[in-house]
Parts: sequence; structure tokens; C-alpha cells
Amino acid sequence: MACTWVACSAGSLPAWAAEIEVFAAGASKVAVEKLATAYQRLTGDTLVVRSDTVGALRDRILQGERPQLTVLSQAAVDALISQGLVQARQTWPLGTVRAGLAVKRGAPVPDISTVESLKKTLLQAQTVAHADGARGATSGAHFAKMIDQLGLRPALQAKLVILPFGVEVIEGVAAGQFELGASQSSEIVPHEAVTYVGDLPAPFALRTPYVAAVVAGSAQGERLLAFMASAAGMTAFTASGFAP
Repeated sequence: MACTWVACSAGSLPAWAAEIEVFAAGASKVAVEKLATAYQRLTGDTLVVRSDTVGALRDRILQGERPQLTVLSQAAVDALISQGLVQARQTWPLGTVRAGLAVKRGAPVPDISTVESLKKTLLQAQTVAHADGARGATSGAHFAKMIDQLGLRPALQAKLVILPFGVEVIEGVAAGQFELGASQSSEIVPHEAVTYVGDLPAPFALRTPYVAAVVAGSAQGERLLAFMASAAGMTAFTASGFAP
């Protein structure tokens, strides 16, 4: 990264407020939106956060859209680097999110610590929701593949619900629409109306590193990147379910 938050900020705040467009994959949406208020207070700039799946946001940038900054999986950022749309020196690791399950707050927390207990939990659930892997949802694609590898597709098909985004899955669990929801830890942990059951067990555990990246050398994006890399920025991501 080219400069620290202090070096980028000291004596260089703009005299006018700007809108900074941020592409934030669903797993990072809560953390980025929490940071938006603090960033506006410090700089006067407003963050316009566009949220979608990792795959959808990556493709929008590849197809010509130019937010000032994006937060995506490491693999997606690497794809942008390979096309010259992001410079490796203008990226920052934000932590790792884990694929897991959620239940409504107050509901019994099932055991998913082993593959056998996970299978039992899934088979006993009345409804199971996950995000749409076909739209580029990382956890959704992984969960669907896991179901097939476990041979559970025929038994679960009638009670599976597929939604566009992991955030919608967790909102549905919170509302009591679904008994179990599969999503990323960073979409489950911050939600006060659900409980994080736990990570998917080995060999189906999925840990995805996320990275913030300046797009097309944006100076505004670099300032925001420096803020995200600060202690305050990283604390927001940790509190939202990102592991170091």
C-alpha cells in the first residue's frame, strides 16, 4: 500500500465532499457500511456502497465499471490484478471469513462439529437456505457442492431454498422463515437476531481471504484503503466476523 492513513490524511483533506463508490461483496457489506459513517465524519466524503456477490462485482469491474475501491475475495482481486485493473501494492488483506450455519436467536443450536452430525442436522431441519452459487456467491456455491458430495441432494431437495444473496438468507433465518441458513461468518456474526452455529467441519471447511483494493489507481480509493488498514478499520472487520 502506497501510504498510511496518517500520511494520506494529514493536511490533505479535500475542501469539498466527494462521493466514493465502493463495490463490497456480501461478506464485507456490514463492515464497510459501519466504516462509512466514521469515514464521512473524518473526511466529509460519502461512501456509496454497492453490494453483490463476489463473482458479480468482479465481472462488473472486468466489463468496464470503475468504483474507486472494491472489497472482494483474494481470488477475485487476483483476477483484477491480472488484467491491470488493480495494482498489487494498492491492496490490503482484511482477514478471512468462514462458511457456516445460522439459526434464529433463541432456537436450539445443533451440532455440526463432524460430518456425521452435520448430515443429521441437515436431514432433521425443516428448511435450509443458502445463497445462489450460480450468481457468484462463494458460500452458496460451496454449500451446494458439499450437499452433492455428501449425497444429500435427493433428501434435501424439497426443503432447500436458494436466494440471491447470503444477507437475504440470514434475514430469512432471523424472521423465522428458514430453520437453517448457510452463509459466511461475516454475514451471520454481526446479526443480533441469529446465532452462529459454527464453521462447516473438515473436509468441508471453507475459509476465504478478503482483500480491499484500489481500482484503476484512484486517489480517493487509496485514501479509503489507508483508512481500512488503520486500527479502527481493521477492528470493524474483526467485529463483523473476519478472522485475522
